[in-house]
Amino acid sequence: MTDSFFRVRASSAAADKLDQLTPETQDRLRQMIEEITELADLTPPNTGHVWIESGASPLLTLQLGRIFVRYSISEDTRTVTIEHVVLLDDDTPLERAS
Repeated sequence: MTDSFFRVRASSAAADKLDQLTPETQDRLRQMIEEITELADLTPPNTGHVWIESGASPLLTLQLGRIFVRYSISEDTRTVTIEHVVLLDDDTPLERAS
């Protein structure tokens, strides 16, 4: 639970990857997620027409260096769900899009 009363949940695979990070990196990501929940708390609920017919929340991306966190926000359940964490190895070059 955060100060904004949003729950933060993580899939088991994402939690395993987050556990691999240094405590400092975990703290920074936690702070960034809390800032996201505070902003989400300020946003009024979407009462208009939903353009995503399936009802599924789109995955958003949070990047910290070479760490990518894919998450969704549910206004209905007031939950931020961390679905995927991608850790890019510093020795692995990023591929260029063709």
